Amino acid sequence: MEKPEPTKMQTAVMGSMRTAKTATTLAKAHLKRESNKHKGRWQWVDFLGPNGRESAGIVDILAIRKKWDVPAQAEFKNLKHLGLFDIMLIQVKGGSAPMPTVDDISRMEEVADHYHACNVLLYQWNTKKKHLTGFRVLNRDTHQFGELITDGSAVFGKVLAG
Repeated sequence: MEKPEPTKMQTAVMGSMRTAKTATTLAKAHLKRESNKHKGRWQWVDFLGPNGRESAGIVDILAIRKKWDVPAQAEFKNLKHLGLFDIMLIQVKGGSAPMPTVDDISRMEEVADHYHACNVLLYQWNTKKKHLTGFRVLNRDTHQFGELITDGSAVFGKVLAG
């Protein structure tokens, strides 16, 4: 029996799934390149749903590495160099997906606060607007994503800026 042609909706869903997978793959490749270039030693965890599809939740990729220094507070007096972790949360947007809403940003900030994340990033990938492809850092004071990152050393480097 011959398979029926997919409907317009099915075609759109399949295209959206391919875009999401490609955007996540490119985000991880870009992350690895920036981390290696700036000697950041980040490790990446992406959260795939069933059958390798996009999963539910606000965080698409978790970046983690051993923290370079130990805070001076008394509660950390027994820890040694590289005993703690730096964590970044990354949301991936592909194709023509809109920027995160105010509610999305609020949820990302809640998760970041819970895990004491050092940064929240947005990775955008768009085949038609390649100049918009890359990372943006969430400004926790203005609750908005900043300009596209051109120098990743402050985000992916050995010692975090700020």
